[in-house]
Amino acid sequence: MFSKILQILSSTKNCSKCNGILLVITGPSGVGKDTAKELFLKRNPGFHKIVTDTSRLPRDGEIKGVSHNFYTVEEFKKRIKEGKYLEYIEVRPQEYKGTSKESISAILSGENVIWQIDEYAMAHIKRILKENMPDIADCILQKTVTIYIAPEDWDQLREQYFRRDPNASEEKFLGKLARDREMWWQYHDRYDHVVINKRGKINETVSMIEKLVAQKAESLVDARLIAPAAIIQ
Repeated sequence: MFSKILQILSSTKNCSKCNGILLVITGPSGVGKDTAKELFLKRNPGFHKIVTDTSRLPRDGEIKGVSHNFYTVEEFKKRIKEGKYLEYIEVRPQEYKGTSKESISAILSGENVIWQIDEYAMAHIKRILKENMPDIADCILQKTVTIYIAPEDWDQLREQYFRRDPNASEEKFLGKLARDREMWWQYHDRYDHVVINKRGKINETVSMIEKLVAQKAESLVDARLIAPAAIIQ
């Protein structure tokens, strides 16, 4: 116990450049991640979001540099070759999305950050950070809380899927649903927390996320306040 607390204190002192919280959220497409993220940011102005890159065209209402950084497929592939990305994924043939190393560097300023990524990237976040940011990966991970936003039931995703793509076939949806469920069962034990986004209950969803973030922050504060080490039994 004594040595463990000393390790916590030592790592805290060495993390002066990443004192904020890194909130990472994920979940299947259509579950409400974007809505939850934007409401969380509105209610918690002390956080800012990482703007991800994508090679798809902007949807209605999306703003370059705010919703995403938009690139052509050729531009995105060039950035991949140049090693610009901390992580990226080919969502579907010729459609990429990813997080640049430059954007994640905001964590070094000590700011609180919310990062929305896909399920596979979150499941492998430890490896991704250690491979790409080895000098500060442990520090960042100490300040990280990962949350999977899950649907109330899998049929909930169907409604949103066909709202986004009304011309999609049932077969296409079932294939996507099968991939989402497989991803969940394969990696669900790697997430710190799972929050169910019930229909019409987005405020409750965000409140639960806020509670989990507060618990993480309190645990870090407690670690810093343990002193002096000499009296710990």
